[in-house]
Amino acid sequence: MNLNLSSLNNKIIKCRACPRLIKFRNKIVKNKRKQFKDEIYWGKPITGFGDPKGKILFVGLAPAAHGGTRTGRVFTGDKSSDFLYKCLFKANISNQSNSVHVNDGLKLKNTYITAALKCVPPEDKPTKSELNNCFRFFNAELN
Repeated sequence: MNLNLSSLNNKIIKCRACPRLIKFRNKIVKNKRKQFKDEIYWGKPITGFGDPKGKILFVGLAPAAHGGTRTGRVFTGDKSSDFLYKCLFKANISNQSNSVHVNDGLKLKNTYITAALKCVPPEDKPTKSELNNCFRFFNAELN
């Protein structure tokens, strides 16, 4: 990862611009799903990952409540990741067919994955100001 992306990721992780999203994220961390009750949730904004110079870009709306918010990586540890990484592995874009946590060894070839919104919004419905706050990060990632 280049220094600019590393610096951007640090800013994303430290972001506290959206009180409603912080409150909702903290509620998720406190009220874990039964199957994840013994896990430590990431509980911070998530960053993109993969090959920053990749020619393929996957963009999700936001991390899943008990996926990315739990694992620290978008499209990880939930049903969307089960489908996505099986497809990417079959297409020889990833080195493994699943993604369960941020340190699981997953590598992407010529591909970068991110989300437009860096925190999970209630009912998957971000406000305009929340989207605007995150779009500065999203635009910086694209650049």
